[in-house]
Amino acid sequence: MSIDRSKRYAIVKDYHQQTKHHSHRYARSSEYLDWDNQPLPYRLFEGAPQIQLPLAENDRDLAYSALYDAIEGLPDSISIESIANMLELSMGLSAWKKYGASEWALRMNPSSGNLHPTECYLVLPNLARQKACVTHYNPYLHALEERALLDQSQALWLESCGGFGIILTSIPWREAWKYGERAFRYCQHDLGHALGALRYSCNLNGWKMTLIPQISEKTLEHFLGFDQLRWVDCEAEHVDCLCWVESKHYDSKAISEWFSLQQNLTYQHSPNRLSPEHVNWEIIDRVQKASRPNDSIALQTSNYSNPDENAFTSTFAAEAIIRRRRSAQNYDRQASRTDLVAFSHALEKTLPHNGCPFDVFPYEAQVHLAIFVHAVEGLDSGLYMLVRNAEHLESLKKLTHSNFDWYQLTESLPLYCLQKGDFRARAQMLSCMQAIAGDSAYALGMLAHFDSVLRQDPSLYPKLYWETGLVGQVLYLEAEAQNLRATGIGCFFDDEMHKILGLKGGEWQSLYHFTVGKHVDDDRIETKSPYHHLKL
Repeated sequence: MSIDRSKRYAIVKDYHQQTKHHSHRYARSSEYLDWDNQPLPYRLFEGAPQIQLPLAENDRDLAYSALYDAIEGLPDSISIESIANMLELSMGLSAWKKYGASEWALRMNPSSGNLHPTECYLVLPNLARQKACVTHYNPYLHALEERALLDQSQALWLESCGGFGIILTSIPWREAWKYGERAFRYCQHDLGHALGALRYSCNLNGWKMTLIPQISEKTLEHFLGFDQLRWVDCEAEHVDCLCWVESKHYDSKAISEWFSLQQNLTYQHSPNRLSPEHVNWEIIDRVQKASRPNDSIALQTSNYSNPDENAFTSTFAAEAIIRRRRSAQNYDRQASRTDLVAFSHALEKTLPHNGCPFDVFPYEAQVHLAIFVHAVEGLDSGLYMLVRNAEHLESLKKLTHSNFDWYQLTESLPLYCLQKGDFRARAQMLSCMQAIAGDSAYALGMLAHFDSVLRQDPSLYPKLYWETGLVGQVLYLEAEAQNLRATGIGCFFDDEMHKILGLKGGEWQSLYHFTVGKHVDDDRIETKSPYHHLKL
């Protein structure tokens, strides 16, 4: 039974309000971490045939600019080898860490608490030595699990399109085990990071990747056979989106219609169990249902041209930057510095434009950056705002503190100084007292246009978080390119951030915090290569 728009909006708004952290009360979660019940970080389909993917022996000689520029010449052909490279650089493992008896893997795509709720499925055409099929990516084995074979007509259609599909899903239990009711937020952050990671790696192959907004999650769940599976309680996956990867022009309407018409796929293999026991967070189920699309709106309008490429370049190669990406745990306050050129360049890269990675995202930009500048040479410390959609400027001016300056530093960048001063202590306080927000070169909150957007279409609630994850992915790679390190911060006091900005009501909401500085490595932690376990 469908829920009308006003009720869906009320459910989404109630979820968002209830899951806010406050200095006197945090959002509900389990009272302690049940380590014996921690979900397995890898989804497996037991007994499914495996397609082993080759690992890259060496990085390609691609400059930093290749992250954003279109590759000159012909794109890579679609093959097991090129798909393997794309997945390794986006959803694969980046390293293993070991401390005492504990050992854990890191991945190319960031995740809240390194819990990785995002799963990746590929819909592939006929390839050399591999029939057209639906597969699931296993990052631990760097292998594709064959979920269903496609028939001849389906394979021919895929071949005629010259591309393949990527379907991303989320397992909320992986986040809820640790973060409780706030887990839905973190799943959506992670989905945005995964979109960014995949878009960058596709770009290095010379491929375009675009999210297809016309198709429903219900259609994709049927296509993946999720309605044929018996899920363990609380461990069900939820489809988030379909992306199309291609080396030539595609027709999004035709792709959406084709997926909707496929009825004869057979799935036999069951998903593995992730935890012995579970806690059921009903509020996550409610917001999941309420934020499903009915009539999706607001296709992307590009506000800014591609950033100037001449201001900054990195000494690190493109693939090295991707492989280096980590989330910092501690910063050296004295060494956490950058200069105005590098800082401005990183901000320029977060602006919505018709290039990588924001061309993957077919929705209007709704997210802006409220930045606490701590140590940027050539720029006064203080509170700044990067306005990523010019149409929102007057609303932001009107609804924030009346005494803010709103002085634009340069015409080439929509960065406004609101108030000068030392904001280190306030940045730390806002981020649940985490020192990294105050010890960094700069910290920020991602401020989203909220009530007006969600009243029109509650299904845009997850997309707001996807946009923050995309912005965060850019900041992660730009930090690494500058020999710094970034950290996404999901724990922050939502309404305290709004008070600092002077915001009341729900027209603007802070959805994600971030910080960039010079990291301090922990020498006690041993690092191993990402796939050393496959070579034993």
